Amino acid sequence: MKRIFATGCVSFLLLCSAATPLAALTPTYTVTGAYKSSQYHQNINAITKTGDIAFDTVAAALSQLDYHEGNSKNDFNGKNSAGNKNYTEYNRAMGTIDGSYSYAWCAAFVSWCLDVAGAKDSAGGKFASCTLWVEKLQQLGLYSTRASGYTPKVGDLIFFRSAGVSRASDHVGIVRFVKGGRVYTVEGNSSNKVSLRDYALTDTYIVGYGKPKYGGTPLKKSALALEDTATGLYIVTNDFVNVRASASASAAKLGTLLRGALVEVLEIKNGFGKILYNGKTAYISLDYADFTTPVFYTVSYTAENAQNCPPALSYFSFEAAAASGTAPTRQGYTFLHWIDSDDNVYRSGDALPQGNLKLTAVFEAVPATEEQPPQAPSAPNEEPPVSPPAENGGMSDTGTLGENIPPNVPQNAAKAAVEAGTVSGVLAAALGLWWYTKKYLIC
Repeated sequence: MKRIFATGCVSFLLLCSAATPLAALTPTYTVTGAYKSSQYHQNINAITKTGDIAFDTVAAALSQLDYHEGNSKNDFNGKNSAGNKNYTEYNRAMGTIDGSYSYAWCAAFVSWCLDVAGAKDSAGGKFASCTLWVEKLQQLGLYSTRASGYTPKVGDLIFFRSAGVSRASDHVGIVRFVKGGRVYTVEGNSSNKVSLRDYALTDTYIVGYGKPKYGGTPLKKSALALEDTATGLYIVTNDFVNVRASASASAAKLGTLLRGALVEVLEIKNGFGKILYNGKTAYISLDYADFTTPVFYTVSYTAENAQNCPPALSYFSFEAAAASGTAPTRQGYTFLHWIDSDDNVYRSGDALPQGNLKLTAVFEAVPATEEQPPQAPSAPNEEPPVSPPAENGGMSDTGTLGENIPPNVPQNAAKAAVEAGTVSGVLAAALGLWWYTKKYLIC
């Protein structure tokens, strides 16, 4: 039996499907050159939309962790740690107020995150004023006070009011999750930068919560459930984290990552995340980094000159994939299994390794059935030979019918024709005799 492997030859390989490209959380406006060259722009472009818009809004906010306000338009890269004049990319996206970008930017930051995640209209629009935003949410029925006992959800807006402030609110952030009676947030313009905070749910600094109408499809797991258990993108939350040669605090130090660095964790072991650092395998302690968003990996299938090839599918990094149960079909062959680029064999339902994977179908030729030698066709019934045509009125010398009868005329009809001819000859002879007798004998 001959086994057939799908090959890389373009003329014979049928790529059954291709994964649809996934969209990143890209700003919807033209960013400034300073911001475009920053790590924060790289971070936001590294995050892929999950379809859970509330989750994506929080991920967008986390990607900007440690962005610092500046003192002029030259500081939109977020790296001026001494800046205190409110110049930020988020204000620049919102627009000027009284001709300036120098204004409190907590609401502009939250509006920016909603916009990037595709939720700009979910909470009444974009705002630079916390008080006006609270009023709008109240009008829309999308606001609950802290005193009401409402428990905030992921992606909710959390509004604060400082002591001595008479207006409805003077600060706003985004809810990450609630745990142990505390609400964890990410906020812009907190200590002049994007920061992580947490508060008791009963803290009187909190005045209420906005509840955007996000839509989308919620993930099966929350960011809190995925923390330190799932691979994906993690944001460094400590001032720095050491990069180690192995999954141990005593392993050789290879370098450091600063707060706000977004890194992909490929595997988790003993509380350490495996990463690529300068092109080599390394590890960081996940005590100093928080889960931000899953990444995606795609399993695609190819088969040579086959039909019913399974489509390519994308999976979240916290999901397990299995080899497709759909077997491709090819005339004259039996499907055996799938193989990857390292010739690892996978059968229907087998667990697949996490990561982009291209599987190729392996077929086995069906043996041909042995054929019997062809037999000569049986001879038709042969008629007895017919004598050559005679010259004596269609009769042969031996008295048989001559062959001057057309070959397609049936024998009975031929005999009848001959007999008819014979009768006509006899009549003609008799008539001649009568005429001769009358003329010569009777007269």
